[in-house]
Amino acid sequence: MDKKLYPGISLLLILILILATAISGCTDQTQQSLVQQEETVETVEITDMLGRNLTVPSEIDNLVTSTGPYSILVYMLAPEKLAGWNTFTPVDHMLMDEKYTSLPVVGSWGAAQTANYETIIGLNPEIVMEGYTVNKKGQISEQVTERQEKFGSIPVVAINGSIIAIGDGDDTIEYLGQLLDCEEKAAAFIDFRSSVLNDIENKVGNIPDDEKVRVYYAEGSTGLKTDPSGSLHSEVITICGAINVADCQLTPGMGMTPVSIEQVAEWNPEVILTTDSEFYNSVYSDPLWTNIDAVQNKRVYLAPRNPFCWIDRPYGVHRVIGAAWTANVLYPDLFSDTELEELTTEFYSEFFHYDLSDEELDNLLHPETEASA
Repeated sequence: MDKKLYPGISLLLILILILATAISGCTDQTQQSLVQQEETVETVEITDMLGRNLTVPSEIDNLVTSTGPYSILVYMLAPEKLAGWNTFTPVDHMLMDEKYTSLPVVGSWGAAQTANYETIIGLNPEIVMEGYTVNKKGQISEQVTERQEKFGSIPVVAINGSIIAIGDGDDTIEYLGQLLDCEEKAAAFIDFRSSVLNDIENKVGNIPDDEKVRVYYAEGSTGLKTDPSGSLHSEVITICGAINVADCQLTPGMGMTPVSIEQVAEWNPEVILTTDSEFYNSVYSDPLWTNIDAVQNKRVYLAPRNPFCWIDRPYGVHRVIGAAWTANVLYPDLFSDTELEELTTEFYSEFFHYDLSDEELDNLLHPETEASA
C-alpha cells in the first residue's frame, strides 16, 4: 500500500471516532433528558372514595375504567382523558366524533368478564378507575384490592358504583369533577339531571294509581324477555310514574327474565317499550301480539340508542335523557315535543359533545321503521 495514503486513513479514523463520540453523547443526553422528564412529573396525594391513599399525577390525562357506566361518565365529563372503552357497539349511525369512536375497546369487568390486564397495561393509563359496591352484609367488595395487585404501580382509584342508577351518585360525579379537573362540567350535569328529574316528578308524581299508564318492557328479538319493577334495567318506568306490568321473577345481574306471550296477554299493557329494533319492526305484523292493547293502539316505542341506548344496556346516569323521552311517550299530554327536542339538543351538545343536525334529531326521536307505518 502506498504510504502516502496512511495520513488520510488516520485522519478519517479520527473523524469517525469524533462523530461516534458526539452521537453517543447526544444519545446519552437524550436518554438523560427523558429520565429527567419522567422524574419531574408532578404528583399529588389523593384519597379515593374507599378512603385509600394514592399517589397520582397532578394532571390526569389518560385513564381506563372497569365497566361501561364509568367510561360513559368519564366521556361525558372529560372525554379527552378516556384511553379506551369497556364496551362499544356502533349502531346505524354513531353520533360521536371519530376521535372517540376510534378509541380501543379494552373489555369490562361487569356482568361479562371480558377485560384483559395486559391490554389495559399496554395503553399506559395513569390510573384505572374501579367502581365498588356494598353487599347485603355491609362488606365492601374485595375487587379493588385484587385489581390493585394486578396493576402494580398503576393506581386503582375506587369510586362509588351508585352511578349505575339514573338518579344517584352526585357525590361520585363531584369526586370525578375534582379528580379530572372538570368541576364545572360535573356541576352542570348534576344541575341538568336534577332539573329533568324534578320536572318529571312534578308532572307525574300525583297521578292516581288507577290512572297510571301500564307498561311492558320488551327485550330480545321476540320481545319475550323483560325486567320487572325493582330492576335497574327497567327503572325509567317507575321514575316516569307508570306501572311495570311484568309480574315475574327479577333476574339478578344481566336481567332479561323469560316470559310467555300468554303472560304478556294477561298483563295486557297499554304501552310497550323496547330497545330491540328487530322486535320493533315485527311486532305489528306478528299475530302473537295482535290482541295486545299497546299493539292495537300503535303504542310500541323504540328507545333511541345513539351513541348509547337511552334507557338500558348500558345503564348509567346518561339515561336521564331517556327518562325525559320515556315520560314524553307515556304522558304526551303532560310533556311537549318541543321541550324534549330542546333537552336532547342541549344534552348532546354539552355531555355527548356532539351538535345534532335537525335531521339527526328527528331520526333519534322519530325513527322511521316498519313499525311506525
